[in-house]
Amino acid sequence: MKHLFKSALLLSFGWNIFLVIGVIANQGYALTRAGGGQFESFPTGIRIAYCLTLVLLIFQAEILFSARKRPPALYAIFFFLSCSSVFVNAISRSADERWNVIPAFIIATAFYKKWRAR
Repeated sequence: MKHLFKSALLLSFGWNIFLVIGVIANQGYALTRAGGGQFESFPTGIRIAYCLTLVLLIFQAEILFSARKRPPALYAIFFFLSCSSVFVNAISRSADERWNVIPAFIIATAFYKKWRAR
C-alpha cells in the first residue's frame, strides 16, 4: 500500500508541475485547468505567480521525498495549504480544474501523514 500511495503522490506532483509549467508557458492545455478556466491567455501577473507556485511545489516534493527530518510545524503548514488547494479547486467554475482536487487531496494526505507521524 505504501508503494501505491508513493506512486500516486509522485504522479500528483508530476501533474501539478506539468500544469503549472503550462500556465507559465501559456499553453492551451492549461487554460481550462487553472485560473478558473476563465482566460483565453494567462495574464503576466498570473504567470509570475505560477513561477512562485512552481518553486513551492518543488520545495514540497523535496520535503516529502527526502529522508531529512523537518519540523512538524512545516508539515502542518503545508497540510493546511494543501487543504486550501483542495477547497479552491473544488469550487472552481471550470469542470476541468475541479479534477485538480484529486492530486491536491493526495498531497494534503501525505503532509497530514508526515505531520501526525511526529
